[in-house]
Amino acid sequence: MESLDEVENPDVIGSHGASDLSPWLRIYRALRSEILSDDLPSGSRLPSEKQLCDRFSVTRMTVRRALQALQQEGMLIARKGVGVFVRRTPPCYQITDGNRFIDNITAAGDTVGTTTLSIVRERVLAEPAEALKVPRGSRVIVITRLRLINNEPTFLNCKQLPAPLFPDFDAVYAKRQSVDDVYRHHGIDSYRRRETRITGGFATEEEARILGLSVGAPLLRSRSVNEDDPGTRIEYSNGCWPLTAVEFVFPGPSENIHQPNGSGVQE
Repeated sequence: MESLDEVENPDVIGSHGASDLSPWLRIYRALRSEILSDDLPSGSRLPSEKQLCDRFSVTRMTVRRALQALQQEGMLIARKGVGVFVRRTPPCYQITDGNRFIDNITAAGDTVGTTTLSIVRERVLAEPAEALKVPRGSRVIVITRLRLINNEPTFLNCKQLPAPLFPDFDAVYAKRQSVDDVYRHHGIDSYRRRETRITGGFATEEEARILGLSVGAPLLRSRSVNEDDPGTRIEYSNGCWPLTAVEFVFPGPSENIHQPNGSGVQE
């Protein structure tokens, strides 16, 4: 059976016609070409499975195999009960002290939504304890949230905050789902990003379900630590993005420090 590398290799393709390809590879190749040429533009909805079956004269299983391959590459996203869509052109996200997630995205004209999935208190494990410089086993507030760009699931994030620093967390966060509000309420008027680390990985079953991906789809994973002006570690965060969901930009050194604002938007 031909591999996806062979599908992308013009020397191999030139040795036989499209009709010689396995049916699912033929569909994969055709749809991928239409996405890259903008015949299927960013954000557009694909025809239904039945329409694709009729177009290519194949079974639903064959269509699904082609769509799954495109989802694993990050070119498509499936929304349960709605359909399959071409992923939008990824926005740029600048990793600096002064730029929040929402500031980067809305500056490009996109809309950002936040869904809080859970808030729990638990004993901190070794890695976040080291990052936060707190004793292992001390209490942290763990907030898991999903960020959506133009209603498309884009970023699954888990923040851990040292519980003793934020005794009024629940009451303040409930008003606007704003961590900036929590910081400001507890006397933290500005903070900075101490470090950000980015690695690669693959979607677990739970991550795939939340982000609308196939299990094993490639991801970018991020880990970061924030501190306040005196240098107290106030937040350890880890999250994951579909591989093609965002473009990270790392500008040169900056003295910018983030100051929570009262705009009412979610950070």
